[in-house]
Amino acid sequence: MQPPGRVRRLVVRLEEGRAHGSGELLHGRVQLELRRALRVRALEVCARGMATVHWLESHSIGLNVVYRDFTACQTFLYRRRQLIPAPARSGSSLARL
Repeated sequence: MQPPGRVRRLVVRLEEGRAHGSGELLHGRVQLELRRALRVRALEVCARGMATVHWLESHSIGLNVVYRDFTACQTFLYRRRQLIPAPARSGSSLARL
C-alpha cells in the first residue's frame, strides 16, 4: 500500500547494523521520494526504542505443576529531531522540495 498524497516513499535508514546499545550515537539517512513538488513547513523525525520480555516459571506442588507468567516492557529511547526546522511565525518561508 502506497502512502496517500504527494509522498511516494519515506525511509529512515540507520548505519551499522540493527541493534544499538545505550548511549550510542545513531547515524543514518532520511530519504523522501515525492510524486510531484511539495512545499514543506518542517520535517521532524521521531525515534522510539523499547524492550519487551516474557517468561514462564513453573514449580511442582505434589502432583500438580503451577505456572507463573511474567511480562515486562520498558521504553529506553524517545527522541525527536527537526531535520527542516519550522519557520518563525512572522515569516512565511517554506522549503520547496
